[in-house]
Amino acid sequence: MYYFDMTDILLYVEKETTVSGIQRVSFEVIRRMVERLGAENVRLSYWDRLHREYTAIDSGFMADMDEFSPDIFGAVFFGKKARAQNDAAPTLMRYRNRPLKYWFYSKVRTYHAVRGHERYFAKMGSSIAEWTAFKTRKAPARIDVVADIRREKVSEGVRPGDQLIILGAIWNIDGLEPALQRLKDNKGIKIYQLVHDLIPIIAAEHIAADFSGEFYHWLLSSLGYCDGFIANSQNTARDLQRFMDEVGEQRPIDVVPLAQKFDVVHSNQVKDPTKPFKSRLNSLQGVDHSVLNLTKTPFVLVVGTMESRKNIWRLAQAWQRLTLTPSLDVPKLVFAGKPGWYNDDFEALMKATGNLGGWVQFAKRPSDTELGFLYENCLFTATVSVYEGWGLPIGESLSFGKTAVVADNSSMPEVGGDLVEYCDAHSISSIYDACHKLIANPDHRRALERKIAGASLRTWDDVTNDFLEAMVQE
Repeated sequence: MYYFDMTDILLYVEKETTVSGIQRVSFEVIRRMVERLGAENVRLSYWDRLHREYTAIDSGFMADMDEFSPDIFGAVFFGKKARAQNDAAPTLMRYRNRPLKYWFYSKVRTYHAVRGHERYFAKMGSSIAEWTAFKTRKAPARIDVVADIRREKVSEGVRPGDQLIILGAIWNIDGLEPALQRLKDNKGIKIYQLVHDLIPIIAAEHIAADFSGEFYHWLLSSLGYCDGFIANSQNTARDLQRFMDEVGEQRPIDVVPLAQKFDVVHSNQVKDPTKPFKSRLNSLQGVDHSVLNLTKTPFVLVVGTMESRKNIWRLAQAWQRLTLTPSLDVPKLVFAGKPGWYNDDFEALMKATGNLGGWVQFAKRPSDTELGFLYENCLFTATVSVYEGWGLPIGESLSFGKTAVVADNSSMPEVGGDLVEYCDAHSISSIYDACHKLIANPDHRRALERKIAGASLRTWDDVTNDFLEAMVQE
């Protein structure tokens, strides 16, 4: 029996409505494992914080999921307490799977609406009219996918030699590490952990609070219960080996590079040239007007959480230089992602300059469909992070036929190959030069796009095949 840990997905969908990089990796691999191995041979496991038990559920429902759905996972993990996104009030989305907080803040919002406190709603990007319209709407039907899902304690169903594969980030979860150690010691299960990166201890200056110390403790503890590790890149494998050498513990490391192909979203390309008007309308389904509006002029796309490690302050400084370059037809710079850690310098720059005089725009928390629409319509993308474990947006860009400006450090050259333009992440001038080259020289940009079109990009099926090979070898 194969167990695949879903704890990080549970914690993520409790608050979030869109998928991030690590959760996408877990979802894409696990759903293919269910297809390849059969639902009878795959169970999904997670740490039940309420009952403090490591729990397993059936995996069959994932075979019917074409893309990551917070609503379906919310119904699976939280049952009747789960609230679908279309049944969550404006400004209360993050509480949709936390009924007590949802009820409390709903009462607060209603209080302010009754008293006409428009400024209260405006600070949250909403309005009294929007709140009132939601409260008077017809409630949608609830998602019901949990009726036939069987749940049991992993300790009661596991057999010696069964494998537990952890694809997500499970550090800093109270009670989980001892539970895994007990399964290892008492039940003989073999445990393998996918390591996405060692950024918390390599680039600690970009990590909030004491997460770096907590990450170090988790990685050290995992050597006690893990039979082996899987690294998502050669660079991550080297970092992990350096860590094991330092602490004097060794475990096997298999390298399974992640995908370059981003095939989750619905394509928004105009597919029927004989019916351009109808086809164009169809291509816009699922795209909010605010996202559509971002594409009215040429733009360069930056995908990912807006945090200091993504180096967005230096990128913005380079863009400011570009806007001052004579005779250069500069595109806008669009950031697609949620706010993250330690980006105060970037936010201060945006505030002081009015988003660089309008040259910078934002798509906060876009859906997969909207993200695909942005990829398909951008000139190129930019990923200039100071460090990455892999660099999913680089591969996603390539899968849409778009080249990118990419930092030449850590794992990113493994993703971009010879299909992108590289820069030094620590040099504003280098970032400027790489962006300038792709903007000012469209022939060079199109040459890279032709090379991308002829390249064989790594798919999630390839990733799953390599995982299966690593599991069989164990």
